Amino acid sequence: MSLVHFKTLMHKIPMALRSNLRTDLTSVDAVTFQGKGNMRRLRVLASALLLGVSATAFATADAEFAIRWDPSEGGPQTTKEVLAALSLKNGKEKDFVVQYFEVNQPSNAPGDFRAIARERRARSYTDATYKVRGLNPFPEAGPLHKWECPLSIPALSKDEVDVSWTDEQEPKRAFSRSCTAEADIAHAMPKELGAKPLGCISKMHRIQADGIKLEQWDLQSGKRLFEVSTNGRDSQRDLERFLRRIVDPLLNQKVRPLKDSKTELGSAC
Repeated sequence: MSLVHFKTLMHKIPMALRSNLRTDLTSVDAVTFQGKGNMRRLRVLASALLLGVSATAFATADAEFAIRWDPSEGGPQTTKEVLAALSLKNGKEKDFVVQYFEVNQPSNAPGDFRAIARERRARSYTDATYKVRGLNPFPEAGPLHKWECPLSIPALSKDEVDVSWTDEQEPKRAFSRSCTAEADIAHAMPKELGAKPLGCISKMHRIQADGIKLEQWDLQSGKRLFEVSTNGRDSQRDLERFLRRIVDPLLNQKVRPLKDSKTELGSAC
């Protein structure tokens, strides 16, 4: 991203919102951006400003910030190396077996929204999740706005913005609405949803430390993937914190971020 591209991006923001960002383009002109590190900071600034606009135009939402990579392409190769790169001590650990399910798609959902189901099993715990996910914010009216969890037993529902760092450009954002019940798919999912296993069974090892989740995924294909994530609000401040605390240290370790979401990676056999 050049300085000209950055300024063009800024001018796409409505003036009423741009003024709320407290950003002076003349002060940007005075900065000389040289080298990979500073160019990354310029991209980060542009991305943060766009998220700031989102938080102003819409209510600030809960968000999960994540970065994923394939260690065969570079970066830390083990959970121990990831923890060291992030200056984390070992935390709470848990193992899961994860399987994704195809479900009947909502007939009244906009075209870019897709539904999928997931079953997750641990030693003494099982849960089932139904999720609707799309690349645009949920409509402020209509069926999805009035959406209710379709699971047949009590479940915990949440709306979330998934913010994934995929490369050195702006982050990829998706909007999800989901509900999770403490039961397996057979007991939680109504038959009319037509849940069918996709045949992708993955093993996942999770470590939680200092508000950060590290997951090692061993996919059925034989691939191993890592994801590091943290929760916050869909805001400029929390994006910058994620970039500073997680993304920068991992990019310095030669991580090459993946573009696909965890759902896409885990459900592809």
